[in-house]
Amino acid sequence: MNKKIVIALFVLLSSIIIPQSNIFAGPWGETRLGLGLGMPNTVLIFRSGPYDIKVGYDFTDGKEYFFLNGSYMLINSRPFNSIFSGSLGLGLFGKVFFSEDKKDDNFMGGMNIPISAEVSFIDNFLQFFAMVAPGIELYPKPTFTTKSICWWVGFTLLLD
Repeated sequence: MNKKIVIALFVLLSSIIIPQSNIFAGPWGETRLGLGLGMPNTVLIFRSGPYDIKVGYDFTDGKEYFFLNGSYMLINSRPFNSIFSGSLGLGLFGKVFFSEDKKDDNFMGGMNIPISAEVSFIDNFLQFFAMVAPGIELYPKPTFTTKSICWWVGFTLLLD
């Protein structure tokens, strides 16, 4: 079976099963769904309380890859005033490459520190954010590289 089909099925099943599980039923706060643009390209965002999950795919010809980032926000949407808030966390990320020239090393993964600023509107229903997540690449070898720096701007909608 084609790798792209397997990854697409995994993402689809995860997006159906994870929100239905009891792991997110705790008193951790609001659940949000959104979209972000940045590096790596476009990501789908799922936030439930302090957990932040981003899933994306780069469609650039010859550089295709699947991206997954999971973070635990130690400081989760701490308010600065009535509409501005900020978050800080620890996360793990991974990229699976589908390029033909990357047969040997088709996976890259590591840790990052997501830092975000949020602006809330419409009684906290709509939230715009800007996030940067500097990181360290741990696999295939530990190194600091610009490939492990991620950033996004986008929005989320309150689901609760």
